[in-house]
Amino acid sequence: MAGGTWKRDDVAAGYLSERSHFIPDRPRQLEVLVRVVRSSDRPPSRILDLGAGDGVLLECFLEAFPEATGVAVDFSPVMVEKARERLSKFGPRVTVAAADLGSPDWLRGVEPPFDAVVSGLAIHHLTDDRKRSLYREIFGLLRPGGTFLNCEHVASRGPWGQGMYDDAVSEQLWRRRQEQGEAVSFEEVRTEYVSRPDRADNILALVEDQCDWLRDIGFRDVDCFWKYFELAIFGGRRPSKGHRVATLSDVDK
Repeated sequence: MAGGTWKRDDVAAGYLSERSHFIPDRPRQLEVLVRVVRSSDRPPSRILDLGAGDGVLLECFLEAFPEATGVAVDFSPVMVEKARERLSKFGPRVTVAAADLGSPDWLRGVEPPFDAVVSGLAIHHLTDDRKRSLYREIFGLLRPGGTFLNCEHVASRGPWGQGMYDDAVSEQLWRRRQEQGEAVSFEEVRTEYVSRPDRADNILALVEDQCDWLRDIGFRDVDCFWKYFELAIFGGRRPSKGHRVATLSDVDK
């Protein structure tokens, strides 16, 4: 998978310890994700979380839909371990699998179909060609009428937008660190943020382009449901009829 830096234990652990500090408006994002899935014709019974990290997103969905089961997939050993810890309270309702989304072989570890496939801040580490291929694979895993949602880091159209995003995230980090009693300047925090080791692994694409890719694949009702500078929630639904669900044999084709 592109984004191999994330297999480093220090990078993964550092992200988990700071996630609540640098992701703006996180409660609103979770609320939007759940609201979109809840708007489907029926509550989801099976949910797949791709690039699940420590399982915080799947945890939110399993709490919102107590009859559902879930599968969490990630390729970082630290993330997989933390996901198992966080999601252990759900017992047999959850399976956590180690797999690399950079190759279609990840499909061997999951059994379709799913009512919802979600992802949070993971797919942007893939090349654009691989993003499109992954979206096709996701389409094949969805039950007719199923929902795909990606809560993602997306590209700005130029340095103006990127600079505003970096400023917004750095300001949030700075305020949180001040609240914790750290004597650190905004400039120091911003420099640390923009020079972090995982930044080079970002392969960002415009949300408009990614929505077009989803439409080309066959998703309907495609939209961007929330956006804050370079953070966006977008996705769509598989049509209710007329499309075949993928099987594991498709991996070999």
